[in-house]
Amino acid sequence: MPGVNIQIQANGPIINAQIGVSSPRRAALTQAGAPVPPSVPCRLLVDTGASCTCVDPTIIKQLGLSPSGVVPIHTPSTGPGNLHHCPQYDVSLIIVHPSLHRIFGAIPVLESSLCHQGIDGLLGRDVLSKCLLVYNGEISLFTLAF
Repeated sequence: MPGVNIQIQANGPIINAQIGVSSPRRAALTQAGAPVPPSVPCRLLVDTGASCTCVDPTIIKQLGLSPSGVVPIHTPSTGPGNLHHCPQYDVSLIIVHPSLHRIFGAIPVLESSLCHQGIDGLLGRDVLSKCLLVYNGEISLFTLAF
């Protein structure tokens, strides 16, 4: 399983990615002769506490996406019994590294305001379940293999 080693930054394990319209959406736009928005580069925090991948609304807006639904979620700040409702979008995700990349043609992501934290999103367990993640805090390095 090929992998990449990446230095852990001050705000955690960050992976570079590209978020774009989903493969089915791209095909529909192309068939209709409509322009396909370019994918958007983003920095995602690898988050084993996030059950799903989340993306900042600024990324969603650049792609001109409409929600495919709304998902009720619990967050550390919602408290027991309280749910936060997040719009869900279908996107493509490319994990980008100079020596290796991985393409996910269509995955659901949730909208969550994260850019104020210096990141564009969270790479959640939905994607991480298809990878091998090793976090080596002793040498400030993480490995992502897929």
